[in-house]
Amino acid sequence: MKRAPLSYRASRWSREQLARFREIERDYHVRAFGEELARVNLDLTMDERRRYLEWMRSLARKHGVKTRGEDEGSTNIE
Repeated sequence: MKRAPLSYRASRWSREQLARFREIERDYHVRAFGEELARVNLDLTMDERRRYLEWMRSLARKHGVKTRGEDEGSTNIE
């Protein structure tokens, strides 16, 4: 799957430097958010990401997570 470019301007970095940057970025995301969210943040297109988030919300509702306004101070999923 082809990723969106970091910028549409020509890069001053070589391909090797850009590959190293993306490797560092992925390592950071895995440490900070876990493998699943790193995959969602870095590998999915915007449409795939939206579908994944909608699936997460529907699964949360199915398991009784309260939505905004149902209970003040509860976890918001929308």
